[in-house]
Amino acid sequence: MITLAIDTATKTAGVALLRDETVLVEYFFNLSVNHSETVLPAVHQGLKLAGIGIDGVDLFALTVGPGSFTGLRIGASTVKGLALTTGKPVVGVSTLEALAYNAIEFPALICPMLDARKGEVYAALCRANGEGLFDVVMGEMATEPG
Repeated sequence: MITLAIDTATKTAGVALLRDETVLVEYFFNLSVNHSETVLPAVHQGLKLAGIGIDGVDLFALTVGPGSFTGLRIGASTVKGLALTTGKPVVGVSTLEALAYNAIEFPALICPMLDARKGEVYAALCRANGEGLFDVVMGEMATEPG
């Protein structure tokens, strides 16, 4: 299965192309320009490098927040347009769960956080089992740190 994943929830955006669980191509960019100027060119370049046409994508994935409202809208509209064009399904992924996934190999509590501005953070609490799975112990919330 070929998955095209897009993350525009934060200042650092990313585009990845995967075959099953193997990453074929990935781009991360932290630029002062708007994600709307970088996401589609990165998608195009990634597909070209992998030798896959847009019709070869089986699933579209995107982060759905929390995060920058404008960034989330850019990601959602991009993925919606690609999915409508190809007739392929879309899956939304929590931004905090995507962050927690980076530490999934360690059997521990994971607390992903993002700056929510105004002196608050978005946070969640997950428990990883060390075998590639985790449970959400406490769902997403905005709270004051400390």
